[in-house]
Amino acid sequence: MSDSAGGYRRHSETSTGTGNVGRIAGLGTALVALNVLLMLALSYTPVVSVGRALFSSFFLGVAAFAVSVGGGYWLADRGIRRGTTSLAVAGVALTQVGYGLFGATALSFASPALRAPALGISAVVTGLITALVTVVVYRTDRSFVGWSRYAGGLFIGGIAVGALGVFVAPVLVVVAGLLFFLGFVVDLVYEIWAIREGRYGTLRSALGVYIAVMGVFVHVLQWVLRLLAVLDQ
Repeated sequence: MSDSAGGYRRHSETSTGTGNVGRIAGLGTALVALNVLLMLALSYTPVVSVGRALFSSFFLGVAAFAVSVGGGYWLADRGIRRGTTSLAVAGVALTQVGYGLFGATALSFASPALRAPALGISAVVTGLITALVTVVVYRTDRSFVGWSRYAGGLFIGGIAVGALGVFVAPVLVVVAGLLFFLGFVVDLVYEIWAIREGRYGTLRSALGVYIAVMGVFVHVLQWVLRLLAVLDQ
């Protein structure tokens, strides 16, 4: 996610260096792993009925995702900036719920036997995408500072195309999903580059990577579930 005015200062006393990359990766991975387990657990509970009601509508789904994931990121970011642990934890918890409900809803349409394998395959694919992005970013000297804006543009484009799809051509909703996916990939590029440049502190860096990786993960999960459903027939 992009930084805002009055935000973090590059190479400040809280900025990340190469020595903190392992800690950032560890924190980000822990948050992702916790979210994946939450998805699996929620997929067996009545809460998925809420998810089905929300995500059956494009507009309700986008609103729910924006409030939970976007709102959670905003709260967590503010908490980290201000050193307010309770606010940061509340923000991360809200984001976990948002991603958890989205993933659990997708899983609920699959048979119980396919849920764990689908999560495992999605984790591997997402890990490979993350590794590829990391290699590309660290092996080039180019700046990716503008890619946070590109990601925002893709998200806005996804909403516009999806809205058009609701009223004109349903296939455009699929295109919107692809734009959202690309938006998270582009955001991941930015977050990895920000780590390389030491733009943020360890906690903020881990938060940004977690948000981007989970965004990629939930989209990959949907595609994996569809593929497994076809193969299971």
